[in-house]
Amino acid sequence: MTVPMNISGSLEIRVSNMGIWIVAKDVPKIFDRLYPSDESRSTKGSGLGLSLVKALAQAHRGRILVESKPGNGSGFIHFFPRAAV
Repeated sequence: MTVPMNISGSLEIRVSNMGIWIVAKDVPKIFDRLYPSDESRSTKGSGLGLSLVKALAQAHRGRILVESKPGNGSGFIHFFPRAAV
């Protein structure tokens, strides 16, 4: 992936698949509430899933990045600040 391997002082969680990828034009919009991509319209869904994931990450002072390439699937990287000891 081309995203940073680690954001200083953060816990990193990666989730990926080797299946369906996200079309490049949709990547900037996938975290928008109620955004259904053109390719997803044939399957049921409300367009809330990834907006909720982003909201939960932000509620914990984290962030989420995505990379998706045809033939390589999609990957999501969640960064959460480590708790102070």
